[in-house]
Amino acid sequence: MNYKLSYLLSQKPDCLITLDRAQTQTGLSAKEVQQQLGELQTHSSKRSKKTGSFYVPKLSAKQWASLLTNEEEVVYSEEERRALIYLLSYSQFEELSLFHFQDFLEISKGTAIADIKKLRSVLASFDIRLEYTRKTGFLIAGEEEATRRLAKNLVAQLLQSNTGKFGLLHWINQQDLARYAVWRDTIQAQTKKAGLEIVPSRIDEVSLFLAFTAERIVNRPLQELDDHDLIQSLTAYQAGESIYHQFFTQDQPMEAAYLTVILMTVVQGEIQDIQLDQLLGCSAEIIHRMENLSAIEFSNFRELLMNLFYHLVPAYFRIKNGFYLPNVLIDNIQMEYAEIYRFTKEALLPLEKIAGKEIPEEEVGFFSILFGGEVARQKEEAVQEEIRAMIVCPSGISSSLILQTELKKIFPTIHFEEANSVDQLQSISEESYDVIFSTIHIDSTKRVYVVKLLMSQLEKNQLINRVQQELLIPGFSLPSAKEIVDALLPYITIKKGVTKEKLYKTLNKKMNRLIEKKEDHRPMLTELITPEMIQISDQPLAWEEAIRLTAQPLLTDGKIEDQYIDAMINKVKQYGPFIHIGKGIALPHARPEDGVNELGMSLLKVQEPVLLVDDEKHAIQLFVCLAAVDNEAHLRALSSLTKLLSNKENLEALLNASTKEEILSILTKEEND
Repeated sequence: MNYKLSYLLSQKPDCLITLDRAQTQTGLSAKEVQQQLGELQTHSSKRSKKTGSFYVPKLSAKQWASLLTNEEEVVYSEEERRALIYLLSYSQFEELSLFHFQDFLEISKGTAIADIKKLRSVLASFDIRLEYTRKTGFLIAGEEEATRRLAKNLVAQLLQSNTGKFGLLHWINQQDLARYAVWRDTIQAQTKKAGLEIVPSRIDEVSLFLAFTAERIVNRPLQELDDHDLIQSLTAYQAGESIYHQFFTQDQPMEAAYLTVILMTVVQGEIQDIQLDQLLGCSAEIIHRMENLSAIEFSNFRELLMNLFYHLVPAYFRIKNGFYLPNVLIDNIQMEYAEIYRFTKEALLPLEKIAGKEIPEEEVGFFSILFGGEVARQKEEAVQEEIRAMIVCPSGISSSLILQTELKKIFPTIHFEEANSVDQLQSISEESYDVIFSTIHIDSTKRVYVVKLLMSQLEKNQLINRVQQELLIPGFSLPSAKEIVDALLPYITIKKGVTKEKLYKTLNKKMNRLIEKKEDHRPMLTELITPEMIQISDQPLAWEEAIRLTAQPLLTDGKIEDQYIDAMINKVKQYGPFIHIGKGIALPHARPEDGVNELGMSLLKVQEPVLLVDDEKHAIQLFVCLAAVDNEAHLRALSSLTKLLSNKENLEALLNASTKEEILSILTKEEND
């Protein structure tokens, strides 16, 4: 159901309404109004006998929440119950007793008491209290900005499940069936007026959080806010101020600024505020750090810089203010992009310094996808691809990148571009693409494949089969597990106790694993740093001599040419001590085309620290020379090395090692851990 029907249910329940009036009140087209009201009438025994008018049934808060979420029988988890108890008490809509929690959550008195006890224990770590008096009922008390921060994070957490969303809407609807709709439409209208675009998948979070917070804005206004002057100078402040004055009459510039911060956590696309140039500089520094740490050189620096900047701005406001961004793919990202994730975490240090907070792993995951997508794009950009596909994913830049990466793994011969919304797609010439992959239904003259952001192995298998048959190899069809088993049955004997259904299931699992399986043939660290590639020197060396000595085993083995060593030295002369990756470790390298014949790594440990570019701030004890053939083959080994060096005990052991055997033992131990 469309949430905009809330306006009718709130103002005109249990009566007839004309089509024109329904259009005016909801802002929906005639076709949408007829369809939606037609569906709504199925939930009522009354019908309109008058042509051109519709009956608007009277629905309870719970019924409307059920229709909006398609949830009927709701059973909350313990975590969801605690989050809802917090938010109900936080909202200050009415005086709440224990009975309110029992009735709303449909739980026993004992369960409600136990949930409150556990919630209070959790809140203690945030210095927040769940207080109760007979006069006021249950209330959330504590430093106001902290109570709001937790409320916003709990709303985001609850929205990860349909049950959680039902609970949020159920409570909001009890106050006013149109409360959520009014907040949502006001936010969208004012941000659009200010030229801002909100990530579609985050609009629920912001609308519901602010709808829950409205009474606190009146009764417990913020007295101060970090970076207040900066926030007031942003374009988004126009929207924040307009939204504030739409709902509140008091003059509270601090609250308008707070609404602006909330908006800045969910903006997407182009951001032109010159006041945020510091973040643009931070983006450039992150890319350079990523290049240095991973020994990757990004070819399209400008495009990557702007993509990173547009993602970094909302991330900065989230991280600085302690707001949580759900990332359901974080476990997959950490596993499938392990090396990129590790380098990204290190590369994001400039953002961590500016925000003054540790970057949550969910945020690191989204940045990892951005860099991982760029590495994959560069790897394939030289390939001439015949089929051009457009990806439409209105859930934001990060989700779009995730989907693009998944589709590229499945269809490496298709060239993918992305459009973050249907509006963006409409502004792109149809001649520039052949097919569309979209997370939503789209009307187009081109072939459209509707896909999920998170696809199961079976769904991927089905998509592969369909695309192969319809697009890549017309007439081709990947046989299903059932077809294979049925074809073999006349020629085989099935063991006792084994059914055809069990065979289908087992074979289908195997087939999908084969599709998903991606063997990592990239060499491990000890396959590259062999005894022949390790040197220990007790001689005092100039930094140029140290680089030449480090690279000598690679040169002797024919993995590099003489000019590669010169290129590494010249890069340091040109760009400074960028090869110093911290902790007394240098990673000299140049481009593959500067003289690399074969992937290789060599290591030099010096007894006397070498001053890189003759600067005491860059004293190096360990040189690792890298000869990379592309942007990917070396990542597995280099990631193992950086993981080893990031461990204080391992690093100390390595720097104290006096023989090749000791060094190899340390490297091997890390790989086996």
